[in-house]
Amino acid sequence: MTADDFRQLALSQLNARVASRLGTIEFLVGDKVFATLGAPDPAFAVLRLSPEDQAGAMAAAPGVFSPQAGGAGARGVTCVRLALAQAELLKPVMAKAAARARNSKSAFTRLA
Repeated sequence: MTADDFRQLALSQLNARVASRLGTIEFLVGDKVFATLGAPDPAFAVLRLSPEDQAGAMAAAPGVFSPQAGGAGARGVTCVRLALAQAELLKPVMAKAAARARNSKSAFTRLA
C-alpha cells in the first residue's frame, strides 16, 4: 500500500477530513484524529484504536500492525507498516479507528 492509497482509504471514512500539522498529515472526524501519515517514519502510518481493536489487528497481521513505542501503544495507538498493508486488511481496522473518533466526546463540548 502506498501513502496515497492510505490517504484515499482514510478519506473514504464517514465525515473524514484531512489536516496537516508539523509535517504530519492527520485524518480527523470532527476534532478527533483517527489516523496519521508521514511522521515520524514515512514507511508507517498510525491508527488510534482501542487496546482491544489493536490486539485483534496485531493477531490478524502481526507484520503489518504493531503498538507505537511507549505509553501511547498501550492505549491503542497502532503503527501500520504500509509496504505490507493491503486494503482489504486495513479497511475494517481503519473503520474501527474512525468510528472510535466519531463516538468520542468532543473537547469543545466538555465542561470545565
